[in-house]
Amino acid sequence: MDRRAAGWQCFAEADWAGARDAFSAALSESPGDPEALDGLGQALWWLGERDAGIERRREAYAIYARAGRARDAGRLATYLAGEYRIDGRDAESAGWFARAQRLLADGGPSADHGWLAIEEAKRAGDPVAAEGFARAALALAHEIADADIECMALAQLGKALVLQGRVAEGTTLLDEAMTVALGGESSDPLACGDACCTTLVVCDGLADIDRATQWCEAVIEFTERRRFVPVQSWCRAIFGAVLVRSGDWERADTVLTEALARRHNRAKGEGHTLPLAVLADLRLKQGRVEEAARLLEGLDDNPVARPALIRLHLARGDVEVAGALPVDDDVVRGEVAVARGEDVTEIAERLQASAREDLVAHGLRLAGEYEEAVRRFTALHLPYDAARARLDLATAQAATNSPLALATARAARDVFERLGALADADRAAALLRGLGVAGRTAPRGERDGLTAREAEVLRLIAAGLSNAQIAERLVIAPKTAEHHVSRVLAKLGVRNRTDAAAYALRHGSRAH
Repeated sequence: MDRRAAGWQCFAEADWAGARDAFSAALSESPGDPEALDGLGQALWWLGERDAGIERRREAYAIYARAGRARDAGRLATYLAGEYRIDGRDAESAGWFARAQRLLADGGPSADHGWLAIEEAKRAGDPVAAEGFARAALALAHEIADADIECMALAQLGKALVLQGRVAEGTTLLDEAMTVALGGESSDPLACGDACCTTLVVCDGLADIDRATQWCEAVIEFTERRRFVPVQSWCRAIFGAVLVRSGDWERADTVLTEALARRHNRAKGEGHTLPLAVLADLRLKQGRVEEAARLLEGLDDNPVARPALIRLHLARGDVEVAGALPVDDDVVRGEVAVARGEDVTEIAERLQASAREDLVAHGLRLAGEYEEAVRRFTALHLPYDAARARLDLATAQAATNSPLALATARAARDVFERLGALADADRAAALLRGLGVAGRTAPRGERDGLTAREAEVLRLIAAGLSNAQIAERLVIAPKTAEHHVSRVLAKLGVRNRTDAAAYALRHGSRAH
């Protein structure tokens, strides 16, 4: 078997390092071999070296184009258009897309034309147009019996229908796309990953917690088995976001930390942004503002991190800075508008017109229809959002001296305390004190004399984490973690970590 064939054999077995080495060896023997360059680029991408992988495939494109191999060049032009679109480099993406269209204008139906139709669906300006391109891609997939194109086309079509408000029809197609991708029919890891990503984003956006959780767990298991590391980390980030929304913050913390622990995500390179942004958003909800700031360092220009960055500025009171940052998210825009004392009517109406039930609920809250917002958030199993709407309702009730204000505020406070949303719990407590009652329940760990952070450190000690691992989990310096551990041992009056862990197990000490 020649070196290049060996590379493709390794690639088919998800042996990315073996594929990289074989393709590199092939290029040593035949410099400028475009197929070996293409294979090397794909292997590097799956090893987490995204920029190097894209560059190798761009080099392969140029060689194919100079040799007059239009279809091969068009296939890679489509790929490059997609990568630059993801990076927000719109002009470059448009140039590669136009080149792909020209190069693939001739010839019969092929998988290359299918990839182009999928890219057209992703670039479409509205869901109706996206539906047309996705249907064309699906018809082509059936014509040439290509499961890779089929799973992506089903996912794009499902997404387009959901965005049109045809949710039941769309989610059925998304479920089918995942079955094709994970059931052994799809063979291209990039196509499989594409279908998975599209489906999980739509499910998360719909606040379809059960469906998103089921598919997230299935995708993570599948990608771990197949060693699809970049997809795996991305899916963990989406899963973390789902868990945050559903109120399982402790599990979300674990899932997001695992995503960031992946080898290619340890440095702040491509692939790290989504898990960092999701974890930062969780830290902001927990009131851990400076930890969120450290997670977001260096991500100021990244649109994926923009909502979390805006919320960070709002948490710090930098309202004008938050308002100056562009964001394509009406929920975040609404938060900024409220902080700036601006009219929110237009944003609220836009949200209430959405096909997404959670966005409708956010619109109702923004419009001051708090009771209905609480009802809808509760029905969607979104406890944090429901508690925030409930606190708004309590504030409005208190302003009119309603006898219901006390019970409403207590209910909101109890949810915030259970979740660990300490800043929100403090706001609820302040309202309760204004109503003449105690604001906070006794914090967990108070009987031990531990602060909230020390109670959290005790939980991590009990889980068997070292000081270095505690520092990584809490996004603090190792020296700070060591200091926290020492204070925990001293306050509990125990000699070592083993005794502290035993104490935690006996007394059920947990983090806030």
